Amino acid sequence: MIRDWCETQGVQVFTGTKVEAIEPAGQGGGGIVSKIAGALGLGGSDEDKGLTVRLSGGRSVKADLVISATGVRPAIGFLKDSGITCLLGVLTDEHLQTNVPGVYAAGDCAEAFDKVSGKTIVSAIQPNAAEQARVAALNMVGQTAELKGVTQINVLDTLGLISTSFGNWEGVPGGEHVELTDTAGGRHLSLQFKGDVMVGCNSVGWTEHVGVMRGLVEGQVHLGPWKDSLMADPTRLMDAYLGAAQGQGHWSGADDTRRRA
Repeated sequence: MIRDWCETQGVQVFTGTKVEAIEPAGQGGGGIVSKIAGALGLGGSDEDKGLTVRLSGGRSVKADLVISATGVRPAIGFLKDSGITCLLGVLTDEHLQTNVPGVYAAGDCAEAFDKVSGKTIVSAIQPNAAEQARVAALNMVGQTAELKGVTQINVLDTLGLISTSFGNWEGVPGGEHVELTDTAGGRHLSLQFKGDVMVGCNSVGWTEHVGVMRGLVEGQVHLGPWKDSLMADPTRLMDAYLGAAQGQGHWSGADDTRRRA
């Protein structure tokens, strides 16, 4: 769906494709005279300018600029043989302390426990870095604090098309899910459940109640009968939140008063 949207905006999308080489345009062509002229700044055709990107499958595309967006990986090599346990990142407990007393880690390098997924993860986004830094700092100065969890969030704007994912958006073993796809309207909504708790969700082109989606996942709210309502109609997220979350004593309302159903 995102690919189709990009193509309607005039952007070519290649999936399942590797970049095999990035070369100066015109490399290997034009003969020695053309190369000498180019080196001396004496012109050359537009075909000789920019870059040529060779793709797997034998196709090549012309480019003025190539951006390689490869994600984030913790730089933990310097900790080898230090005695500090590292997996994908620097492994920490709920206080952000490593297995070595007095040594803490926070932010993009830290692998912390996520209560929603039940496993340790590296989630390199700003809200996690800020909260982990706060918890680590408090513990370092002797004030006990615990990390409530690691937020797995992605909210992307792709040429105006908003897509989101929260928690275990791919689902969990033995769980249930419901999805609604409006292909013509370019919208998709998927909810994942474990029992009566929504453990993950994602959406494309569906911006209504994104905050509620995050709140239900992070709050591990027991939906009770509202789970069945969402299975029948996944768009009733706000109704489910108001009906279930407030009944569990969550804070809500502009006046910051506590309401109970």
